[in-house]
Amino acid sequence: MSTVAIILAGGAGTRLQGPLPKQFRLIGGRSLLEICLGTFQGHPGLDGIILVCPAAQMPLAEKTVAAGRFTKVTNILPGGNSRQESSSIGVWAAPDTSENILIHDAVRALVAPAVISRVLEALACSQAVMPVLPVSDTTIRVDDADVVTAVLDRAKLRHVQTPQGFKLEIIRPAHERARVDGFTNAGDDCSLVVRYGLAPVVTVAGDPANIKITYPQDLAIAEAILGIRDK
Repeated sequence: MSTVAIILAGGAGTRLQGPLPKQFRLIGGRSLLEICLGTFQGHPGLDGIILVCPAAQMPLAEKTVAAGRFTKVTNILPGGNSRQESSSIGVWAAPDTSENILIHDAVRALVAPAVISRVLEALACSQAVMPVLPVSDTTIRVDDADVVTAVLDRAKLRHVQTPQGFKLEIIRPAHERARVDGFTNAGDDCSLVVRYGLAPVVTVAGDPANIKITYPQDLAIAEAILGIRDK
């Protein structure tokens, strides 16, 4: 397999509320995980998918994969205690023959195939890639007392999305260095590459519809986006 996507379907979704973790919540009659897997399954640039989810949700994940006939899913693995640990589990489960690794959060279920394509195209001549969006709001820095210490230049700021793409020989050492250092709170995978100076991280255009579903109102927004897409 040349290109493998690692889908991180972790998180309890306590802010979203409800009986199920957010990756299994339904919009438009399908779970977020099912919608996400469908996009990666249908993308011609991907050879395989590794799904990482909480151990307690393994039966539900397996049922989702089987029911959706997601034939590109090669592994369904129990995750770790953090996003970083779950990502590392997926990275080390990828075949050693893999060239490109994409790492994506399942709660960004509305990722468009075009975003995946842009990441893969950039990986043809780069070692680490992240999709981003411009920052439209004024952004500030505060101190420990929540007093403003600086107004940042938003022209040089970006919102980060997933999937993030890597060459296998870059992302594995990034996670190994973090393990050796005892560093455990990376918010995403490109930040590890930056932290250890392993490669330049190239940016490509993200998509405003590629929202991270966190709060109850995000489900309504996601359903509206799906409704527009389906027209």
